[in-house]
Amino acid sequence: MTALALIALALFAHAPSLPLAAWPALGLALLSRRLPRRPWVSALRLLGLTLCTVTAGLAFGWLESGTLRLGLLLVLTLKWAESQRPREHALVACAAAVAVAIGLLQWGEGAGLLFVLATALLLLAAYGAPASATPLTGRAALNGLRGASAHLLTALPLAAVLFLFFPRIPGPLWDIGLTFGLPLPVGIEQSKQGLGISARLKPGQTQTGASDGQAVLVAEFAGWVPPTSQLYWRGPVFYNFDGQEWQLDADYAAGNGRKIMQQGWRRAADFKGKLQSTAQEVDYTVRLTPHGGLWLYGLDLPARLTSESFIGPDWQVLSHMPVQQEMRYALGSWLEWTAGGELAPALRQRALALPAHSNPRLRALGTELAGQFTDGGTDALLRGALVTLSQGGYRVRDRFTPPTDANALDAFWFDTKEGNAEFFAAAFVVLMRSAGVPARLVTGYRGGKLMALTDYVVVKRSHAHAWAEVWDEKRGWRRADPTDMVAPERFASGPAKPKPAAQPTPQTAPTPSSAHSNPAPAPAGGFAASTAPRSMPTPALQLPDLSDWLGRWVFRLDGAQQKALLGGKGGGFAWLWLLATAAVASALLFGASLLLARWRESRRLPAPQRAWARACRQLAKKGLAPGPTECPSAYANRVAAARPSWAEAMARLADAYGAWRYGPTPQTAAPAVSAEARFLINRILAG
Repeated sequence: MTALALIALALFAHAPSLPLAAWPALGLALLSRRLPRRPWVSALRLLGLTLCTVTAGLAFGWLESGTLRLGLLLVLTLKWAESQRPREHALVACAAAVAVAIGLLQWGEGAGLLFVLATALLLLAAYGAPASATPLTGRAALNGLRGASAHLLTALPLAAVLFLFFPRIPGPLWDIGLTFGLPLPVGIEQSKQGLGISARLKPGQTQTGASDGQAVLVAEFAGWVPPTSQLYWRGPVFYNFDGQEWQLDADYAAGNGRKIMQQGWRRAADFKGKLQSTAQEVDYTVRLTPHGGLWLYGLDLPARLTSESFIGPDWQVLSHMPVQQEMRYALGSWLEWTAGGELAPALRQRALALPAHSNPRLRALGTELAGQFTDGGTDALLRGALVTLSQGGYRVRDRFTPPTDANALDAFWFDTKEGNAEFFAAAFVVLMRSAGVPARLVTGYRGGKLMALTDYVVVKRSHAHAWAEVWDEKRGWRRADPTDMVAPERFASGPAKPKPAAQPTPQTAPTPSSAHSNPAPAPAGGFAASTAPRSMPTPALQLPDLSDWLGRWVFRLDGAQQKALLGGKGGGFAWLWLLATAAVASALLFGASLLLARWRESRRLPAPQRAWARACRQLAKKGLAPGPTECPSAYANRVAAARPSWAEAMARLADAYGAWRYGPTPQTAAPAVSAEARFLINRILAG
């Protein structure tokens, strides 16, 4: 029954990702246990597994996560259906625990903790259950759980040491496989939804959130891996906005790369000639999953191209043909740049265009900001808008209920004040256009998972991001990421800090902290960090948050936190002290367990036997230990010859012990053994 309970828990953990058609197959697999034990039944189960796997492969793809998930659960249920011996049930229980762990990847920390506790209790019950087929009574179950708990407590110190010191692997184990050549479709679910994929974008519609773990690309860096917060993987750039939806040009939607190439650059050197300055060049190789578009995702900005590619008019790396199969290409990029020059009149008109009678409150705010910062130019206006955003009480949410009316950006900015990066970037572009500053919406991905002890970064759909680019007459296009102002902790290297309370909007712009055309926060990148709000002091008295503690030190203990913990302040050798503490604690626990075991073993002996043993230990300290085959009377004679003053007491103890051990009435002689032993010990201690 324990194995069945673990299987049910595994099915529940995978329920959000299983299609409805999978449940009848899993139910039939469980019911097949009622079939008779015949050779043809095993063949029938194997045939059913083959048919289900082939059907899922044809429907979802052979290496899709849905097919692999269904195959794992079918094998698990069918193995339980044919299991008869306790060892087979134990194997199924362990496999079900692994399946539960895989299913935890799509649940939050609170639900994940419940799954972990339930799995631990069921495994404990499975370990403590007797192997025989006799009915399980209450006392037998209690004894089994007691023995299993003792073994669990013995293993906990070693498990804690391994948990703390073993190198962290970010994400699931198959991410390591992706970095070393595993086909990307293993972690891919083909979709036209999401930032950086679709040619049409309605703010709040895609909501690519933290639970979307499908890999998009794997990048291997040469020599130096930048902080992941500075990795902006550039994708589609949007200009056209009808008030509710952003749209790309028809050539992008149709995949007409050769026509777009006429407006871009075929050589990276020609593109660099349009820039004033560049810095921090990085080289890397990308494995990209097929998405049906032209975009070859690369970092801002491209410094070197690969074959059959070009730089589009909006600075993204594009392929000549749509990407229909997994690609591998090498690129180079600059992380800092200055892009001056003149903005073409047609492009300026596109970057300022706004539909009439849409989002009037946001447009009015833009006009007001333009009037407040008339003297400082684009730089002062941009800083004032970002400070206004940081002090407005906004919240970044991956999952939220987006406004659906015709003025959705107005409702977001002034009413709900919560949304994803896509909503913030879209509203900021409209705000800047309303203030008379050309702006465009850039989508793609930001960051990625740096694999431990490697130069690989895995970018997933959960890293989908959107940011704004505004035109400065002196410095060209500049990145402005509103999420860095609202939630700086999202891409900061340190722990999250509380957000300050809302304050009135300043009437004058703050002094710029840097003259760089694309100032970047440390380490997030972008324009916003120079005016990032400082955290407020925490209250003096706070109740302990158990879920936050577990999330920080158990569920979210990644490689960076582990390195900071083991290194201590200043990157020292705190791990030596931790390891020494763990070793000492383990040694003390081991010694205490030995003493406890010895004490419990001694308590199992009868009272006369323990009294005789105590007297023998005192004599052994004086060099008179009993021989292995020496009888009590012979031992008493030897002690009397060596120490005549103890002869009478030793003889009385030997007679009492012999009467208890070999006499006809041991119950009557038992009290005399303890009394004579105490008398002899007192004589020995008295000298």
